[in-house]
Amino acid sequence: MLKTRLLPHIWFSWLFLILGAFFGLLYAVQLLGYGVDLLRPDLARALHLSLMLYGFAPLMLSVLPFALFEKEGVLKEAALNDLERYFFVWYIFLAFLIFSLLSGNTRGLPFYDFPYALNGILALAGLFYIAAIIRTVKVYTHKPLWVKVSLFLVIVSPFALLLLMNPDYGQVEKMLQGPHGDNTLGMSFALLAIYYLAIKQASDTITFSTRWHFLWMVPLGFYALSVFYRSFIGNLSYNAEWFLQYLTLLYLPILYRWWKDARLDVKRHKTLLISILAFLFVDVEGNILFIPQLRELFHRNDLVVGHAHIAVGIGVLFLALAIIEPFFRLSRGQRYYLAAMLIGMGFVLSISGISQAGFISVDIETVWYLRALFGILFFGGLFMGYTEELVSFLKQMTPIRWYHTAGFLSDGIGGLLLLFFGGWLYAMLGAAYHPGYQQIVFGFVTGVGMLHLAGIFMRNNASQMAMATVLLRTITAAGFFALYEAGVLGWIALAVTITDMTFVLVYLTIIYRRETK
Repeated sequence: MLKTRLLPHIWFSWLFLILGAFFGLLYAVQLLGYGVDLLRPDLARALHLSLMLYGFAPLMLSVLPFALFEKEGVLKEAALNDLERYFFVWYIFLAFLIFSLLSGNTRGLPFYDFPYALNGILALAGLFYIAAIIRTVKVYTHKPLWVKVSLFLVIVSPFALLLLMNPDYGQVEKMLQGPHGDNTLGMSFALLAIYYLAIKQASDTITFSTRWHFLWMVPLGFYALSVFYRSFIGNLSYNAEWFLQYLTLLYLPILYRWWKDARLDVKRHKTLLISILAFLFVDVEGNILFIPQLRELFHRNDLVVGHAHIAVGIGVLFLALAIIEPFFRLSRGQRYYLAAMLIGMGFVLSISGISQAGFISVDIETVWYLRALFGILFFGGLFMGYTEELVSFLKQMTPIRWYHTAGFLSDGIGGLLLLFFGGWLYAMLGAAYHPGYQQIVFGFVTGVGMLHLAGIFMRNNASQMAMATVLLRTITAAGFFALYEAGVLGWIALAVTITDMTFVLVYLTIIYRRETK
């Protein structure tokens, strides 16, 4: 039941991962002086970071409790309905995020570069998620520990989000300067809770239970104190930050204990192991570089270049992949390939950071070329291993699926290209470009393309989706034709009119009658 409802969301979320990787590649190429006119480099970087952090990975991580509910046979249809509402609201957040960043509305933060107001949409998504969890946990007469952990996380998360990301009294603005051991401790604890659930999901041991609880209770207690102190009293001293940072080392033995107690093994749980090893590496690396003398020697500031790429790109991404493996399995070659590319990129960026500190001398342009190379290889790896899915998709093609596929390629992919690179494309064509209203138009075009994408996956509603696109295309064609005749827009308006009316007529005169028989 979960797989049937989840697969369309996995594929749709995968598009955001591809987009995030693409903008990272674009930014890497722009550092080398190529493709600068496509999009402002700072906006390309902001889109890369935001889509990687708030796209595919968190959406897939949120599946974890429901995979466990299904494993225990308590998952209900009503909970899945709320889970899908959660996904839909999160997609709305991503649409607002993309348009906000394209308009240059950024905060200049390393990991939270979108307007604070958008956290309200995330909080709304969280309410649907809470509803989905509560609908299910009511089944238990005695709630197991993992259920209590899930319930605690989802209830606290929306409120913590609004508090910690607030520009006035939150903590994220303070990450731009000085040490941030308390933030590291909090983020690590959140991941630790998710690792516990992921290990339980992967375990075949029914009686799997946790031990050594003090290893997570002590860090959690001090993190709560640090949040209260920083939010309502003042900044933490360096020694306090140092102490909080080093509390993350307590997470290392507890992960080992859980792995052994769950009786996981390397052969069957490679994806999860890759994620855990990345987490352990980043934990140890971060603590080593938090020592003032070593940080001064190697990096000379409080941020570690490459550190976040390993944590997010390998640790969090492969954790998300491990969670959805029962529904969406990567091939072994694709899994290792993506891991190797990300490790290579993290290594290159780490070398860059050491070089910037003056500890070694490296040609920075060579480092940038290597970063771009690994970016190209990683981006290509996202398309690897889907030959069987493509063949299966083509075998199931019907006239209406051809219609939706063509519409998605023309308006979905074409609309995104116009949305992100409209100014550059219009300049190539010698046409006038007005970034304000034309970006809105391109967003509308992309929206039509997304309706076509929904028509591909929602087979039972393919005809309804097609009729919706026919109505939108008719209105769009009429509007652009009027603008062309009035001389407001040139030949591009006429091309849009012809394209839209072609889709409309093909559906109404050829496909519609077949679908309604």
